[in-house]
Amino acid sequence: MKLPLARRTRRMRRSTIREILKLMARQGIISFAGGLPSPDLFPLKHFATAMQDAFRIDGASALQYDVTEGYLPLKEFLCGWLSKRGVRCRPENLLLTNGSQQALDLIGKILIDPGDRVLVEDPTYLGAIQAFDPYEARYATVPMDDEGMRIADLQTVIRAQRPKFAYLVPTFQNPSGITMTLSRRRQLLDILHQKNLYALEDDPYGFLRWSGEKVPSLYELAGGKGVIYTSTFSKILSPGIRLGFVVAEPDVIASLVLAKQAADLQPNTLIQRAVYHYCKRGYLDQHIPFIIEAYKKRAEWMLEAMECSFPSTVEWVRPEGGMFIWCRLKKGLSATRLFKEAVKQNVAFVAGTVFHANGGGDDTLRLNFTNSNEKQIREGVQRLGKVFART
Repeated sequence: MKLPLARRTRRMRRSTIREILKLMARQGIISFAGGLPSPDLFPLKHFATAMQDAFRIDGASALQYDVTEGYLPLKEFLCGWLSKRGVRCRPENLLLTNGSQQALDLIGKILIDPGDRVLVEDPTYLGAIQAFDPYEARYATVPMDDEGMRIADLQTVIRAQRPKFAYLVPTFQNPSGITMTLSRRRQLLDILHQKNLYALEDDPYGFLRWSGEKVPSLYELAGGKGVIYTSTFSKILSPGIRLGFVVAEPDVIASLVLAKQAADLQPNTLIQRAVYHYCKRGYLDQHIPFIIEAYKKRAEWMLEAMECSFPSTVEWVRPEGGMFIWCRLKKGLSATRLFKEAVKQNVAFVAGTVFHANGGGDDTLRLNFTNSNEKQIREGVQRLGKVFART
C-alpha cells in the first residue's frame, strides 16, 4: 500500500541550509552557511543557575502542563522589557511559541488559504517560505535596494497581485543584512494601511546592533495596529531552548492560541520558567552587550579578510548588526557553481537562489560570521577568494 499523502506535502522541501549543516561534520570544513549563534558564547553557567531556580522555586509545577498562552510571569517580564525597546504590549498581546519558526507556521495556518499570495521581500527568509509553502501560498515578490523594499515596486505589485498580507524582515534582514530606512517604513505602513493589509514583522536580529542608529520597528511605528511582531530568544540567548514570541492585537493572539492548542498544547513548561529566572536575575541584559561586541569583531574580521582576498567580481553589503554578509557576483558568475567548487576547498556558504521565492538570485550568496573564530574566518575567506578568482 502507498500512503495517501495530502496535496500540501508536495510543496514540503528539505531545508538547503540544514542539508549544508551536515557538511560541518566533515573534517576540516569551514562553514559560513548556517545562521548559528556561537556556542562558545552561550551563557552556560548563568542558565544552569536559572534551571536550578526553576526547580528550587517552582518545584513540581516546573514539570507540569501549563496554559497555551505561556507562563504569565515571563510574559509580564517580556512586556516590560519589550516596551522599553519600543514594542509596547500587555500580556494579552503576547503569545510564547516554540521558536519564532513555530510562530510563522501558526500565522500561516490562520491566514493562508490555498492560492493566497503573500507579499515578501526579494530576497526573503528561507524559513518563512518553508513555513508558508505547506498552506499552498504563492508569493508576490518586491525587489530591494540598500534602503530596503522598493516602494514604487511595492505599489505596483499590490495592484497587480492583491496579496493577503506582507511578510518582512526589516531590520538586519535575512539574508541581505539590509535595514529598511525610517522613511521607507513609514511609506510601507501607509500603503499597507490604505490597502487594509497586515504586516508580519519578523525581528530575530533587531537586538544585535553594533553601529548606526536604531530604527523603530514597524510595530512601534504603527502603534501596534495592523502589525504582527515576532521575535525569539534563539539569537540572544540560545536556539536550543526553542522559545520565541508573537506580539499582536488580542483578537489575532486569540486565533493563534487556538492554532497552537491543536499543534502542541503549550510551550515547554520548564524552559519558560528557567528563562524567566534567567531574565529576572538580570542575566539577559548582561549577555546581549557581550554577544554584540563579539559579533561585531567577527563581522570586522570577515570584512577585512574579504577586502584582502575577494576579487573585484564580488561586491557586498556592510552590515550594522545581525549575523550575515550578503554578496553579489558580477560578470555572470553563478553562486551555485561556485558553491560546488568551494566545498572542494572545504569551505561552505549559501547560494542566494534559496532565498528568492519565485526563482532567481544565482548571482548572490550569504555568508555567516557569528559561528566561526578569527582563524576560521580568515582562512575560510581566503579559500573562497581563491575559488572566486579562478572563475
